Amino acid sequence: MDALVIGEHCKISVIEEIPCIHIQWFGMPPSNEFQIGCDKAIEILVQKGISKILTDNTQANVFSVKDQQWLNENWLPRAEIAGYRASATLVGNSNAFAKFAAHNIAKKRDQSKFANQFFTSKEEALKWLKAI
Repeated sequence: MDALVIGEHCKISVIEEIPCIHIQWFGMPPSNEFQIGCDKAIEILVQKGISKILTDNTQANVFSVKDQQWLNENWLPRAEIAGYRASATLVGNSNAFAKFAAHNIAKKRDQSKFANQFFTSKEEALKWLKAI
């Protein structure tokens, strides 16, 4: 699958050898772009029968509280139905707010349904995703 670029703030591809969806966020996406990117990930989960997502937030700014709430209350239940079961999140060391937002989103997930880890190395994240 060729990478999909959604606006200026989101790029989605599939890493076939894991397999997992790779979502890269850049800057601070507006809510509509954030939601379109997240919803596209659900479409790919279903189309490809994938259960794992690698989210790269190393170049992202903070996600709005409204978007975090939408992700947990709207998107996550739909992603769960689509087969989403594992999440590796790349966080950079430079943006404390983005790191806090990512941890805030993850702590609201049902840990009995999801495997979730944070990484600063893409290689380590992919190794973990492949192993689970």
